[in-house]
Amino acid sequence: MKTPDLYITGLGVHIPDVVDAGRAVELGLYDAEDHAYQGWTGAAVAGDLSAPDMAVRAARQAARRAGSHPHDLALHLHACLYRQGPGAWSAQHYILRHLTDRDIPSYLVGQGCNGLIGSLELAACHLMAVPERTAALITGADNVGTPRFNRWARLENGVVADGASAVLLGKRPGFARLLSVNSGSTAEVEERFRTEEFPPVTDGEGADPGDRHPAVRPRLAEPDAEVVDRQGELRTELALRTIAEADLDVGDVTRVAHIFTGRESHLKSILAPMGLSPEQGLLDFGRRLGHMTVNDQIVGLNHLVETGKVGTGDHVLLVAHGAGVSVTCAMVRIEYPPAWAAVRV
Repeated sequence: MKTPDLYITGLGVHIPDVVDAGRAVELGLYDAEDHAYQGWTGAAVAGDLSAPDMAVRAARQAARRAGSHPHDLALHLHACLYRQGPGAWSAQHYILRHLTDRDIPSYLVGQGCNGLIGSLELAACHLMAVPERTAALITGADNVGTPRFNRWARLENGVVADGASAVLLGKRPGFARLLSVNSGSTAEVEERFRTEEFPPVTDGEGADPGDRHPAVRPRLAEPDAEVVDRQGELRTELALRTIAEADLDVGDVTRVAHIFTGRESHLKSILAPMGLSPEQGLLDFGRRLGHMTVNDQIVGLNHLVETGKVGTGDHVLLVAHGAGVSVTCAMVRIEYPPAWAAVRV
């Protein structure tokens, strides 16, 4: 989908202190062989700071950087992977309440780790549908630091980190332009990602179903080749379509903001089918933070802009996938370096 005249006016992030992966091995939290194989060097850990409170911090930074007031918003979307607080509680409205008193819609978006990037397409459609709608806020946040979730052993090839990010998308010109965005899903493989009973059995209090298990929540199995290939094919198809709809060629892509990984081979498996290379990605930056669930791509884009690694005329492809079935790709062009960014030399 082409997205004419839509701009990113502000980005915000909250990255907690990073815990060294070697220290996690010493504490018995992280398997030494996994550490050696996976390549992660650390994970951002938020402690007692809740996910919604991190989202508020990220959103306020985005608003300050944009020089805009939250009262201009027409929509708020909040993405997350893990539970945000008490059962049946509306975390997205908690975030909105701390930003504006306008009675705008605020929705919680799932889609696993694709929730925030997938929300770009939802927000774009909302803004383009009505001329009077001028801006939308997208936030994402997670804190997985509960006693029954071991961030160092939850994924077959990943370390789960905490953090938050925010995007202000609007019709007022900004430092970056959203050129195109496309989403899709491989729904036929959803059953491969069930780790609990189906239908689920609840135990009251709105608990996360996985928290019924004692001590440490079981590790998700590594997807089989069929799942990996099917999702990879769709991801590549959407990426190439998104590039083409932006009136670009693969060679025009400057950098890629992607899911954080500790291994170059994993990143290569994502980018190579698109005609892109790991050098265009954020391997070293991401593996010191851990997989920040819905936030990897915006934290990565913020890093590229903030450090001056991209500048005027550069194109950044955002590639996201989540929950084994949800995929979104978006193309962003940098219009000019914002005041909060380093100047590229």
